Amino acid sequence: MIINAIVLFCSLQAGAASPNAEIAAQSLLRKAEAAINEAEYADARHSLEILVQRYPLTEAAINGRRLLQNQLGIESIPASIQADEPFVPPTPSQSPDDALANLRGAIANKNANAALAQATDFKRQYPSHPASPEVDLAVAALHLRRGEAAKAQGALMPLIESPDPAVRSKSLHLLGAAMAALGLDEETLAVIPEVDSASATDRWLALAQIWRAAAEDRLGRKTAAAEHYRAVSASGLNSPARAYALAMIASDWARQGKHDRARNALERAEEEAAKWDLSDVRESASLSGAHMLMQAHNYAQAAQAYERFVERFPKSPMNAQALYQRGLCLKKLNDIDQAIAAFKDLGARHPTSAFAAHTHLQLGQLYNALGKSDLALENYRLMARVSQAPDAERESLLLMAQVHYNSNNWKQAVPLYRQYLAAAPGAKTGEVEALLLTALWQADKNDPELASLAARNPEHPLVPRIGWDLAAKAYTRGDWAGAENLFRRHIESSPRAETLADARFYHAECLRQLNRTQDAAEAYRRFLREHPKHPRAQDAAMNLGGMLFDAGDFPGSAQAYALVAGTGAAAAEARYNLALALTKSGKNQEAEKAWSSFAQAFARHEKASSAWAQSARLREERGDLDGAAAAYARATGPAERLKSLYGLGLVQERRKKIPEAKAAYESLKSQSPKSDPVRLSGLLRLALLLELEDDSKAARPLYDEIINLADKSGSTFETARKRRQAL
Repeated sequence: MIINAIVLFCSLQAGAASPNAEIAAQSLLRKAEAAINEAEYADARHSLEILVQRYPLTEAAINGRRLLQNQLGIESIPASIQADEPFVPPTPSQSPDDALANLRGAIANKNANAALAQATDFKRQYPSHPASPEVDLAVAALHLRRGEAAKAQGALMPLIESPDPAVRSKSLHLLGAAMAALGLDEETLAVIPEVDSASATDRWLALAQIWRAAAEDRLGRKTAAAEHYRAVSASGLNSPARAYALAMIASDWARQGKHDRARNALERAEEEAAKWDLSDVRESASLSGAHMLMQAHNYAQAAQAYERFVERFPKSPMNAQALYQRGLCLKKLNDIDQAIAAFKDLGARHPTSAFAAHTHLQLGQLYNALGKSDLALENYRLMARVSQAPDAERESLLLMAQVHYNSNNWKQAVPLYRQYLAAAPGAKTGEVEALLLTALWQADKNDPELASLAARNPEHPLVPRIGWDLAAKAYTRGDWAGAENLFRRHIESSPRAETLADARFYHAECLRQLNRTQDAAEAYRRFLREHPKHPRAQDAAMNLGGMLFDAGDFPGSAQAYALVAGTGAAAAEARYNLALALTKSGKNQEAEKAWSSFAQAFARHEKASSAWAQSARLREERGDLDGAAAAYARATGPAERLKSLYGLGLVQERRKKIPEAKAAYESLKSQSPKSDPVRLSGLLRLALLLELEDDSKAARPLYDEIINLADKSGSTFETARKRRQAL
């Protein structure tokens, strides 16, 4: 049977949910990010396409799709990462048996493109042949092999209603594979019937239970999933599904803390996977076994297991993790020299992996423990350089400062602590200030910063709270001058208070209420600079923008509104006001981009159409007629529709696109109010264009309508009247 020859292909899809898929996926994501940073966009795209095709259900794949769309501008994910395979024309056949033999040959050679060509040719020549359903099943399985799960699903849905029980059960098995790759877990449970794999007479329905188990597993129904996995394993069916089932049984044993049973299941899974050449399952099983040894604190055996993994699977995307875990095991064994060698080997082999920053952190700690400060400092610097974490540079500063601190090199530690503290406050600010205070005292007792540090660390815990309460009460009763003074004193005397950010915000609010515009603007800006993620940050930016707009400082207002992020109502208002402020500033090019950006980001906003109209006007003013035409076409709101259609027509005339101009003017015919001057001007332009084309018959009724509806004292009426007389 044809389908039996390619069941292995669809079973390979189970790798999308293998136990260590997230690690492998994360490694591919890091590799792509590093390539983007180096402007190697082709390499980045290749890594990301492998990621989203091979591990579609992982968190890394979600981030990979964002990178493809946002960084590389690729809106749709390719249906298959094998798109570069050459087209293979079908081998000519003289009979159905000949055609089926060609198909079997292509499948045996694992040439998916050639097999699809042969299948298509067979269906074209012999649509009513008894083997046609089997060929349909083969096509679906081949799509799965190529990573085209959606195509496979579409091909299989009609087959699950087949009157032939064999075709129906095979199609359900393959459909389960497709749905697993697409993450359709609830749908899988609804479509795949539940049977007892161990006693089922239908092989394919028994095997299909693997997809029910996978769906239950992802939906958090661990107990039910484990029962189905065990049933598939106990069925004795000769199928790659057993390898996957054993791997997931091992995961369930590990979840229960039964590591010996888990390792036994992993060994069996690896043996079964080897029979079917399931590299993902083999690698995951092998690496999971090493993890379990490490979790059981068998560090020596775990280190050996990680080393064997790298030797056996030299091209595995999980090698970086294995090398890193081996280094940790050696560190736990206090084999410092071997641990250093292991981490250095990892850094050399995988300099851009997800473990690169952690590797340099470990090396820094190991060298620091050996008293090799220079090497420790070098690795902490490298950690910051390769890390993707937003606060990596600050953490590196802190680690380097601590090396000097532990060695009593106070003068070297002080500037590093200061550099760390120069950034926005963080969770470790208080701790670092205490360390800096100690280092300064040891290095230079006359340093002027000692006094301010001491003031920021008052002994009495109620001092900051008292200052805040007084200021808040004055604000509540509307005593703006008193509250401004109290908030300012609170900020100056309690810079470590939990309420510092709120005090800065309300201090700026008081200054605004007192009409001290310049001082209030500076206070708002400092608040936004120091506390950009504060819950009131958007309020501050909006208030600052509105205050400066009212004061006629349109550039400053635009800068403030630009700080408001997000997708909510406040963000929409800010983006609109930003465009308005830029327009008022005379910065037409920036204003046009702002109008377009607002309209695109908030396409359903009531002012989106108005924004497109503004964008169209500015584009037209700078001579961007193509862009103006596109913008006018999107300004379709009731308030702008007439002017936009008329403007679109004029722009199309300037572009020498007369049919498009006529189409825009034609659209005005159905618009209301009928007597609107803009509508009548558009109809006049249409009539004149028709005259130029010698179509006076079509122009006459337009002139008549204009004459009947236009203001008799206007130029539109007069032009229409004269042209009508001429006709």
